[in-house]
Amino acid sequence: MTPNPQSAAAINLMISAIKLPRDGMPIAFKADERERKALAEQLNIPAVERLKATLRVAPWRGDGVKVTGSLTADVVQSCVVTLEPVRQRVEEPVELVFVPERSKLARIVPPQENELFIDPEGADIPDVFSGDRIDLGSALAEIVALGLDPYPRAAGVGYAEVDTDPAPEATVSPFAALGALRKEKPDDHS
Repeated sequence: MTPNPQSAAAINLMISAIKLPRDGMPIAFKADERERKALAEQLNIPAVERLKATLRVAPWRGDGVKVTGSLTADVVQSCVVTLEPVRQRVEEPVELVFVPERSKLARIVPPQENELFIDPEGADIPDVFSGDRIDLGSALAEIVALGLDPYPRAAGVGYAEVDTDPAPEATVSPFAALGALRKEKPDDHS
């Protein structure tokens, strides 16, 4: 039996990319217990206690789809110092653009001088979809992953200051070794 690619996804939120209303289609998503548990396993964190997204799916430049809205998740991570549970709220805006795989908008045209300039503050390159359905679940999981604190710490917990380059007790001049050589060498001009 072949595994179903949809069953491997932590969040299953498929939308149709055809016949969208001009002013957009609202979507209110709330992850169920199975999806939250699967997402926690995927992100390698203890728990995802709540995940909801308020989205609007609208047509974009003919055959593309633009998804805007917001995502809120309450997650539990492990403190990097004590491994105690640390609760965190992830609140992220959602702004995604999807285009069909054969769309001209999906391709990056390399410049003539063999350098590719990407503006880090500019708009993202559109995501590509095939067929007439888009999997928003994986996009929402990615947004949660990017919103996590990379080094969560429990309240009041910190690292002890460690001096990795302690100053010597007495400061020695870099020319002290030269001075010692001069004292050892007999004076030829006497």
